[in-house]
Amino acid sequence: MEKFIGAFFDHDVKIGDRKGRAELKPQIAKTRGGKAYTGKLVVLVDSNSASAAEIFARIVQLEKRGVVLGDRSAGAVMEGKYYVHAIPLDRVNVTQYGAMITVANLIMTDGKSLENVGVMPDERILPTAADLAAGRDPVLARATQLAGAELTPDEAAKIFPFEWPKDQMPEID
Repeated sequence: MEKFIGAFFDHDVKIGDRKGRAELKPQIAKTRGGKAYTGKLVVLVDSNSASAAEIFARIVQLEKRGVVLGDRSAGAVMEGKYYVHAIPLDRVNVTQYGAMITVANLIMTDGKSLENVGVMPDERILPTAADLAAGRDPVLARATQLAGAELTPDEAAKIFPFEWPKDQMPEID
């Protein structure tokens, strides 16, 4: 995440302060200097955008580096650590189990956490039921417009066509 963020800024960016039981250091994204992308930045988020994706979107907002479009993000940014345990059953067999434990929260530079809140986009754009039924993508169409190109919602939907997950496909006889 730090390398990704650094690729879009011409200066080092403080991501936030990690807050946990122990004193944790602030997270800093180091710039890539002259290699950093300096063009227009439009970030798309929705309710499934979580973790590093929503941290990136919020950094773009806080640094006034671009525009965030879509729906409120998931609000799932806590840092967890996976702890593995093993229990010997007998002289030969061992069973293992693990637990993911939250170890830190990220406090952004505005003093707020994204956990259970998410990122509210600069422009909240959601496809309507009619858009979904017709296969239109008004969010991507708006993003291309902000980037300086013209694309209809119908054309935008053809770039990344929606495919139903196989386990959610309706059965057709």
